[in-house]
Formats: sequence, C-alpha cells, structure tokens
Amino acid sequence: MLTGAFVQTRSGETVKTATTRFERQVGRRQSILHFYHVGTKLFPTPAEISLATGGRRLFLSWKPESGHTWAQVAAGAVDDAIDREANYVKSHYKAKFFLAIHHEPEDEVKPVSGSGYTAKDYAHMYQRVVKRFRAKGVTNAVFVMVYMGAQKHVTTFWFKNLWPGASYVDWIAYDPYVTPKTNGQSGSFPWMVNVHWGSEFTGMYNWIRANHPRKPIMLAEWGVAEKPGDATYKGDLFRSVPRLIGRYPKIKAMVYFDSPIARSGKVQADTTARALNGYKAMSNSSCFFG
Repeated sequence: MLTGAFVQTRSGETVKTATTRFERQVGRRQSILHFYHVGTKLFPTPAEISLATGGRRLFLSWKPESGHTWAQVAAGAVDDAIDREANYVKSHYKAKFFLAIHHEPEDEVKPVSGSGYTAKDYAHMYQRVVKRFRAKGVTNAVFVMVYMGAQKHVTTFWFKNLWPGASYVDWIAYDPYVTPKTNGQSGSFPWMVNVHWGSEFTGMYNWIRANHPRKPIMLAEWGVAEKPGDATYKGDLFRSVPRLIGRYPKIKAMVYFDSPIARSGKVQADTTARALNGYKAMSNSSCFFG
C-alpha cells in the first residue's frame, strides 16, 4: 500500500518547504506527491521534479482543455498543446508517474447531445490525450481515471459512458471525504470507502471491484474533517485505517488531501494535535510501504 498526499502550501511556503514540513509532521517520506495542472503550462515543474527523489513518485492531474469543450479536445483542438506536453515529459522526466486526465468530471457532464460535455465526449477526450502521449513515445505515464464516486452520479444513465476503456486506463481512483460539520457525514473508514444509501448502489469501491476487477484502485484524494463535539473522532478514524484496510485489497494507494481550504472543510492532518498524532500513527503503520 502506497501512501501520499497533496500538500496545500501555507503562508510563506514553497512547494518544497510545504512537502518537507508535512513529511516531518507525519514522520515519514511520502510515496506519492499529488499536484494539479491546467492548460498549456508544461509539467512536471522543476520544483516537482526536484521532489521526485528518494522513492517519491509524482501524481499529476491535468485538465488540458484551455477553454475548449471536451468534444473539441477529442476532435483535435488542443493537439499541439498535448504534443508539447508529451514531448516535454519525454525529454525532461524519465521516472514512472501517475497521470490523471481531468479528474472528477461528473459534476461537469451536460447529458445533451451537442453540448460538448457529454460523458462520451469526456471519454473521447481522455482517449485522445492517451493516444497522443503514446504516439510521442511517452512510456512512463501510468494513466489514472479519477471519479468523484458520488452515488448521485454513479446511478445516472450516462455514468457508464465516462469510461475510456480498459486499454486507456491503468488505475482507477475516486475521492471520498468524511465531513461531519459540512453535511453531517461522520461514518467510519469503511463507511467512507463505500458511501451509499439504499440498495441500488453499494459504494464506489464495490462498484469498481465489480465492474473493473483487474484494475488497482487509488484514493486519489481523501480527507477527514473534525466532528463538532467529539475531539477524538478524527484521530481515531486515522488510527483505525491499518486495522481495516485489509478489507479492501484492491486499494493499492491512498493520497491524502492536506488542505485547510478544501470544499469539504478543513481536512488537513494537523487540525489538532490529537488528529495529527492519529495520522502519524496510521502513516507509520506496517500496511504502508514504498
């Protein structure tokens, strides 16, 4: 099991100092460092490359559209930008890295023919990027399909059409959060992994396992906010992970979203000393390696 994080920079921090601060806090070097990119700015950046040492692996999420619709990207509107990026990767970065193409697309789907944002438009855009990277000789990108994983989307008629195809996706990921103050959701770690209600859908982990059983699973973002009135909740949830993760053998990586400004609330690991101690205990357990 690989462990990693997106670390939001704080006042006065650079990407490097934020990363080293987080690693010092949690007591271990991260296996995966997650960064986000949009448009035509080339990546990984020099700062990101400098951090990809000592066993750290880059996880780069890219939205390539630059103002175009998914359908337009699929039709070739940003081929030049895709090719520049592929050429840059080939010449500047040789190590294996994870690459997500437009993570969490579900909220942006417009299921009307001609909208440019149908689920099939997304799948075709994803395929276009992968094809052009491969045509340029990029062999070190591990392509990740990142879903939100919310039941309201998974149970729609169009959800299955987001899938680009097994030959284009190496890993499947989703982004679960526990946010007691925001929406009253305060379940356990197993609850977070398979958030659902009713019987039509039994959770995203179960859905991936049933529909794509050969693909490894990643929690590309996950986070836990404090529970009002329960100072032990967050730290205890962290501590429970090593004991419970064995129930989910398809999960091969967990990448924490360490941010005080996440839309789901303050989910950074150090909201309190108790929470940080729980995260540190989890992070240094024997279930994580790499």
